[in-house]
Amino acid sequence: METIKGGETICFLNGESCTLDEVLQRVNDGREAASDPLGVGVDEYLDLEENARTFNHSCEPNSFIRGRNELVALRDISCGEEIIYDYSTTMDDDEERILKAGRDMWTCECNCGSEKCRGVINQFKTLPEEIRDFYIRNEFVPNFILKKFGS
Repeated sequence: METIKGGETICFLNGESCTLDEVLQRVNDGREAASDPLGVGVDEYLDLEENARTFNHSCEPNSFIRGRNELVALRDISCGEEIIYDYSTTMDDDEERILKAGRDMWTCECNCGSEKCRGVINQFKTLPEEIRDFYIRNEFVPNFILKKFGS
């Protein structure tokens, strides 16, 4: 395997499209882990296929989600290096609906081990302003995040 060049498409994260209500029902029924769905739009999620669930989070990522579900190298990634992205860049959930359903699904403690670790994986809006601005300015976030938070 060769180095993945910065800007190169790694893969597309695929899965069944579903709404927040459908995700909540699947989690409540035990058919879905709360960490499985990927936000790809306003009230739209992908119930990720098994392979797409293998990419971990880091507060210092080497890849990002572009468009709807395209995983792209943020910088050159060496052979054998783990591919990681910042889960917070895909999160703009209706927290009120989630809490009303008795869940606190996507916020969790972060133990990524990066020197830049924020200690928590949470909604995009909770990221420090300089990090949000960096992601938006460089378009290192999905389209629905760009549309809502971009200038």
